[in-house]
Amino acid sequence: MRALKISAFLIFLLLGIFFLVGFLNPQLNYQVSIKIDRPLNYTFSLFNNNERITEWLPDVKEITPIQETPDKVGSRYKMVIVNEEEEMIIEETLLQYKKNQLVELEFSAGWMHKINRFEFSKTNGGTMIIASHTIEGQNPVACSLFALFKSTFQDIDGETLNKFKKFAEKQPLPEND
Repeated sequence: MRALKISAFLIFLLLGIFFLVGFLNPQLNYQVSIKIDRPLNYTFSLFNNNERITEWLPDVKEITPIQETPDKVGSRYKMVIVNEEEEMIIEETLLQYKKNQLVELEFSAGWMHKINRFEFSKTNGGTMIIASHTIEGQNPVACSLFALFKSTFQDIDGETLNKFKKFAEKQPLPEND
């Protein structure tokens, strides 16, 4: 009986710690950056070309407009992602758009709310992309899980930028650049 009480106490203690982690860290914030050896306007154009996104993000199977606005800001899209044969639907909203400078996207999917902000700047011989990410869980379990896996999210977003870099640098430059 004593072992059962100790086991129950330990389980409740671990659960309490688990939920405390999410309560203390309801939002993750981190940055990743990369230099692309391509001109700013060319890099920005490639990055924002939804028709070519599957060439550098093969898990994205489809992007369908839900609502598009003339100035792009406020446009919403349905994104279908397939990972390990599991399909996930994400709603994407364009929050900010400044040509050759900034793209800010909001993603909503189930337990997760994420904002990705990509700032583009001209560098010596190329383009620097600084990506700022904010992730919030939509319930206490998600908040706790996300807080525990912050480095995994950073790694995934860093790898995404690396995939874009490889894709962009393989593309031939237009004649006028």
